[in-house]
Amino acid sequence: MEFLFGRKKTPEEMLRQNQRALNRAMRELDRERMKLEQQEKKIIADIKKMAKQGQMDAVKIMAKDLVRTRRYVKKFIMMKANIQAVSLKIQTLKSNNSMAQAMKGVTKAMATMNRQVCQKITEVFYSMEITQ
Repeated sequence: MEFLFGRKKTPEEMLRQNQRALNRAMRELDRERMKLEQQEKKIIADIKKMAKQGQMDAVKIMAKDLVRTRRYVKKFIMMKANIQAVSLKIQTLKSNNSMAQAMKGVTKAMATMNRQVCQKITEVFYSMEITQ
């Protein structure tokens, strides 16, 4: 059945996959924001051009478009900030997971050390009983 659905992903693989998706989304948002900022500059130049020509109706429409564009730029900035926050949370989870794995190794090492120390102590006590 595993061949049908593929193997189950480990938490590390899932974290890495989600982190890559978030980074990709942030890059796309940056690209869109840059396009909107270029469009904003073009609109400003067009507004100045139309104002010099005295076409105030066109200037009003373009001014509304400029406000809308600036609002979209602000939304893209907010979306990127939210995605960065989620990315940071995922990075924190990854760090916590690696810390837990390290602690797991430490506890195993401590358990073996404890067993060895207990064996030494019992040997010492046993040798003390024999000498007395």
